[in-house]
Amino acid sequence: MNKIEKKNTTILVNSSAITKFGDILFDYANNTFLASLNLNSMMLVGIYQTLENIVGIIFNLFGGVFADQFQRKKILILTDFLCGFSCIFLALISVNSWLIYAIIGIDVLLSMLSSFSTPAYKAITKEVVKKENIAKINSNIQTATMIAKIVTPIIAINIYKVIGIHGVMILDGVTFILAGGIIWFISPIIGETINKETFSFRDIFINLGSGFKYLFKRKRILILIILSALVNFFLAGYELLLPYSNQMFPLIHGNIYGSFLLAQAIGGVFGAFLSGRINKTLSVTVLMFFLGMSGLLLSIAPFLYNISPNIIILSLSPSIYSLFLTMFNVQFFSIIQKEIESRYLGRIFGIIFTVALSFMPIGTMVFTMILTTSFTYNLLFIGLSVVVLAIIFNALYHIESRKSL
Repeated sequence: MNKIEKKNTTILVNSSAITKFGDILFDYANNTFLASLNLNSMMLVGIYQTLENIVGIIFNLFGGVFADQFQRKKILILTDFLCGFSCIFLALISVNSWLIYAIIGIDVLLSMLSSFSTPAYKAITKEVVKKENIAKINSNIQTATMIAKIVTPIIAINIYKVIGIHGVMILDGVTFILAGGIIWFISPIIGETINKETFSFRDIFINLGSGFKYLFKRKRILILIILSALVNFFLAGYELLLPYSNQMFPLIHGNIYGSFLLAQAIGGVFGAFLSGRINKTLSVTVLMFFLGMSGLLLSIAPFLYNISPNIIILSLSPSIYSLFLTMFNVQFFSIIQKEIESRYLGRIFGIIFTVALSFMPIGTMVFTMILTTSFTYNLLFIGLSVVVLAIIFNALYHIESRKSL
């Protein structure tokens, strides 16, 4: 990397980490506050979390269009600033009955803003470093994000106890404003892809349609996106089962759920770190290998439990599963960023995030009906399903590659 690329990488990594810190802090404080209110708190928390997903499904597509239509740097600055000022506004509300509705309303607003900023974050990568360094910057961003996921909950617990919901919201607001402010110093190394500064409501759908047409012409990329969606479907089952880990593995005493979450986070950090140091011209076959290994390592959890019902040994399964899944995710996004033309990147990422969000609740509903929480071999089924997906889609990808020769 040259000097400008290193500066851009540092800025984007720090901004992403600060934004992730703000997101986690915001959700922790609000979930804790809503859960402490009354007997109807579970309904409030459910509404809070459900609206986040619904807004993401609806607005990610439009966020992708805007990321291709306007300066991505300006989108990131504006969305972070709006998130920051919204949090500070929330801190000014002192009446609890008003604060409940304000929290849910601001959460919807922040979810909508995230739908515009996330495709822009992914798309701007191609503007700030050379093509051969995309995997490295993605690795650095993912490493910083995983560390934030580990550290922030610990910090959030103590901060919330000391300064309460209003203090946390002010801190959160400052955090978002800082994340947006440092983006100002990014220096794109290639021309920014802007079509025009203003466009009509009709143009949004025209541009969105052209994004879908472009994707359907790139069959190999479409195969990878469908694979990602199906993986999310099965991993929704895994996320559903996690809180019931002690029921699946009853001979182990202690908090298996918490241990699994910590093991995943540690594995994710190592996976993100390793991703930036592997072959820059990574093949799709190796990508599928990472995915297959993640499923395989998840599937051995019941056997580790039968061999030795020990929480440390059992935690090796989610740890190494997370390591390989993180490597798959980092390289998956890197391949998309390398292969897709810059002027379509925002829309393609908008489609990816919308499809991913859509398949997870479907997976949750399906696995709620078919899984038994006390069945020890649940993770074997989910893990092997991911392995089968990796094998099938590796074959489909190479068949399509031969057709396009």
